[in-house]
Amino acid sequence: MQRLAVLDAALDLIRAGRAFIFATADEDGFPQVRWMGGHYLEEPLTVYMACDSESRKMRQIASHPEAQLMFQTEGFSRVATLTGTAKVVTEPSVRRKVYAGIPGASQYFPQGPDDARFGSSSSCAAGSRCLARGGMAPVAADI
Repeated sequence: MQRLAVLDAALDLIRAGRAFIFATADEDGFPQVRWMGGHYLEEPLTVYMACDSESRKMRQIASHPEAQLMFQTEGFSRVATLTGTAKVVTEPSVRRKVYAGIPGASQYFPQGPDDARFGSSSSCAAGSRCLARGGMAPVAADI
């Protein structure tokens, strides 16, 4: 599978809008993995997420920006893992765009993108790995 095919496969899984896994590292460098519900994709592969501004993941991103996201099909027959750097988003225009782009954000942050609890983070992928059941070996691509 060539680089563009790996990226296209990853984008297909991201655009499907399913829950995904977001991994960060805690203050001791240990992995912290959690399911996330909503995201906003900015091409080519910057994924924005909404979360509570006081959450552990936001503190972890600030101190250890290395992160990983995993997207999958409903039956887990295909999986894409994105590895890169996460950051806390502070720019008001980007926060508004992320808020508007994530269905359900208003359910958790009813006061809108200016809600003090509304936190946004982005993860910019530097590499992607795709895996499919049925004998396909994992294929990696630098982005």
